[in-house]
Amino acid sequence: MISNNQKFMIMLMLCVMNAHITIFSCMTTFINDSGNEVRILNKNDEKFIDIPKNRKRRFGSHEQHAHFIIYTRQPKTKVNIFKPEYECKQNECGNSGNVMLKFSDIQNNTGESAKFTIVRYESSSMVDDLPMIKNKSCPSCEGG
Repeated sequence: MISNNQKFMIMLMLCVMNAHITIFSCMTTFINDSGNEVRILNKNDEKFIDIPKNRKRRFGSHEQHAHFIIYTRQPKTKVNIFKPEYECKQNECGNSGNVMLKFSDIQNNTGESAKFTIVRYESSSMVDDLPMIKNKSCPSCEGG
């Protein structure tokens, strides 16, 4: 038989544990279901993670929500050139604490992508980055 004093101590310990232990348990499993290799920059620890096609990789932290940038390999290049495609910030955890996020879900805005804020990087032309085009005071440039 448990005395009232023991019941009180058990309840007190449970309340203290509940109040002081907050674990996000928000790991992210990224599934690369595309035809190309992707590279992920984990913004929480500033490390790159390479994920070959049709493979998956689990990353993240128990203390904070996931925040990462997805880089895709550029086709038809002899050297490995990756460009940023999406930036993802996790807003909420999955039911089991592990979000299974597919690359196709990010592209189509379906599935577990609803738990993230996703920003697509727009590809810019190299011509748009030229200083003489950015400088509107160029006298010899058209419209300048």
